[in-house]
Amino acid sequence: MIEQKSLKFQKLAKNTRLIALEIWILIFYKNKNFEKTIDNSFDFNKLDKRDKSFVYLLINSSMRRHKQAQRIYTKYAKQGIDPRNRYLNSILLIATVQLIWLEIAPYAVINEAVSQAKLFINEKQSRLVNAILRKISQNKKEFSHIISNEASNLPEWLFNSWKSLYGKKNVDEIVKLAMDPPPLDIVISTKITKKEKEIIKSDLNGVEIFPNVLRCPFNGNVEDLPRFKDGIWWIQDAASQIPCSILLTKIKKNFLKSIQSLKIIDMCCAPGGKTAQLLDNDLVIECIEKNKARSRIFKKNMARLNFNPNLINVNAEDFNPEYKADVILIDAPCSGTGTIRKNPDIFIRNAPDNLDKFVSIQNKILDNSAKILKKNGLIMYVTCSLQKIEGERRIEDFLKSHKQFSIVSFNSEDFPKINDSITKEGFIRILPNHFNFNFENVSNGSDGFFIALLKKEK
Repeated sequence: MIEQKSLKFQKLAKNTRLIALEIWILIFYKNKNFEKTIDNSFDFNKLDKRDKSFVYLLINSSMRRHKQAQRIYTKYAKQGIDPRNRYLNSILLIATVQLIWLEIAPYAVINEAVSQAKLFINEKQSRLVNAILRKISQNKKEFSHIISNEASNLPEWLFNSWKSLYGKKNVDEIVKLAMDPPPLDIVISTKITKKEKEIIKSDLNGVEIFPNVLRCPFNGNVEDLPRFKDGIWWIQDAASQIPCSILLTKIKKNFLKSIQSLKIIDMCCAPGGKTAQLLDNDLVIECIEKNKARSRIFKKNMARLNFNPNLINVNAEDFNPEYKADVILIDAPCSGTGTIRKNPDIFIRNAPDNLDKFVSIQNKILDNSAKILKKNGLIMYVTCSLQKIEGERRIEDFLKSHKQFSIVSFNSEDFPKINDSITKEGFIRILPNHFNFNFENVSNGSDGFFIALLKKEK
């Protein structure tokens, strides 16, 4: 019977909702990586741009709202719904998200969901799907208490962690921002003239939220944006560019010799946004990246920007150059929980994803960097995780075993709007809800980051 249904499915011309359902099953129940699943989906890659965007919308919205949607559709299942029935739960979940949050016409949503239930389950279950979804579409006002509790979509471990670290108010604000797609932030090269910059701002319809950083109202293919091929701007989150913006200032204050003569290492360079910032200011960088796929992305990005840095494919934990470095940038591998708005799959992680592994890698990269750094040299350590075990705790542990290092404290003059993000230890802890830009039609917030600057005193 299952084989017959599978054959029937193969003969159908798959529509976007069927493709979304297929992808959802893989990522939600089989823990497949979302982007890799998309890349490997033959059916998805046959779609045109508009239909691809719709599939992304369905999946991303379902990840962001999955627990709220589950609470809504189970309300109308009198005998309950077996959590092991993957297709029934998935069909109802994706349809509920469309009805409540995407506000798609009920007839289109319900008809397609019923067809999917007939195809993958049976006639009886399709009638159940029809009944539940019709009740949902007719009684939306009943769910206001569920709809208002957006933080309930977080995995329990992450909600408890963030609440303990930052308080319930911050958690609610972070999740509220994460319910919407991320903004498009663009860093403009410092090499262009003021007149050129104004033209780019106009062409991209962007607002300058930080020096040389535009926030743009765009959600299509970035390669279609004006001046993409000119290599005078790159995509980089507003908070992601802060570490190197500050590092450039600190380098100029710390070193008497020409900054172009400094030996600088970017330990985990891909995809290259932070590297581009340094190269754009005429620094010479040794770029380290062990992952071959990420290295290809890095090279492609650098080529578009007309940069040609020296890239070495080696593990940052083991890199041992013949020279001692003046400056080392560690944009460390991490859990990435600060990027939840950009990566909504974090909402469906039921347990910390390799957290112990990341901590071990971070420790090893820090230890190795300490060995290959000159006296009076600087290490900037950065993660896009909100977990303090990957940020504050890592640096505190590092300083206990490396007495020759001290913290270079940040201050409010280092970067605009940064004062509220400076910790009592002198670190920077940017939460995704910290930045409010007060521009009309410009969304607030950013990715979350931890930043520390260390100096080797002896």
